[in-house]
Amino acid sequence: FSSVLCFCSLIPCLCGSAPCLLCRCCPSGNNSTVTRLIYALFLLVGVCVACVMLIPGMEEQLNKIPGFCENEKGVVPCSILVGYKAVYRLCFGLAMFYLLLSFPLVLFFYSLIV
Repeated sequence: FSSVLCFCSLIPCLCGSAPCLLCRCCPSGNNSTVTRLIYALFLLVGVCVACVMLIPGMEEQLNKIPGFCENEKGVVPCSILVGYKAVYRLCFGLAMFYLLLSFPLVLFFYSLIV
């Protein structure tokens, strides 16, 4: 739960000039540089998670976690969380995330040209 709160404290860096932990670590960098670093970190984390999903025997390790992969109502089976299909789903989600981020950028540059 604390990692979610830590992640949520970085969100203002993506949206405005609000100070954040990364901005304080490198005060000479502007907000756009810090934003690019955070988006690169998102991509790196996505690639690392995709690599972990492909490790042989990961499904057995996930089954050992109590209450994580049981076939109860509302809980996803572990076979969906590992393998090539899971990596394809994750990479598709990352691609859509960056595609959605590109639309405001294109509209911003278009408004500067016109």
